[in-house]
Amino acid sequence: MKSTFTVQDDQKTLVMTRDFTAPKDKVWAAYTEADKLAKWWGPTGWTTEVKELNFSVGGTWFYIMTCKDPSDAEWYNKNSAGKGIYDAIDAKNSFGYTDFFTDDEGNVLPGMPSTKITVAFAEKNGVTTLTSTAAYATPESLKQVLEMGMEEGFNQTWNNLETFLNS
Repeated sequence: MKSTFTVQDDQKTLVMTRDFTAPKDKVWAAYTEADKLAKWWGPTGWTTEVKELNFSVGGTWFYIMTCKDPSDAEWYNKNSAGKGIYDAIDAKNSFGYTDFFTDDEGNVLPGMPSTKITVAFAEKNGVTTLTSTAAYATPESLKQVLEMGMEEGFNQTWNNLETFLNS
């Protein structure tokens, strides 16, 4: 299946959607359970270690991705870390968090934009539609992450999710 990416009129919000042929409960678990999340999160050629996942309002998700693809000379054997702080959970329907770029210890990187993310799950006839809304403080912040390859990386991440759900 194909992901869609739509920049909203405010030029600082990106809405990403994709359908998955899997029940909502299974997709929800893939996002909210550390052992499952570690198996698919990240772009192609990367592995993810979930260092912390406290899926509760005020809880933290901290992860480190490592590039294992030798053809990616810029990133091979390097890490990219992130941290999310959950601020809303509607069990099996949606959750929200603020996402930060961090170092390997979980310290927020200066000069990198944070993102307010809401992930919504809707199921119809065994197909779950995921909608991830990423809101940035400024249009320049959204432009920065798009130039870093966010769209390609996120599409690859959801490709990995689809493979995981079908395994």
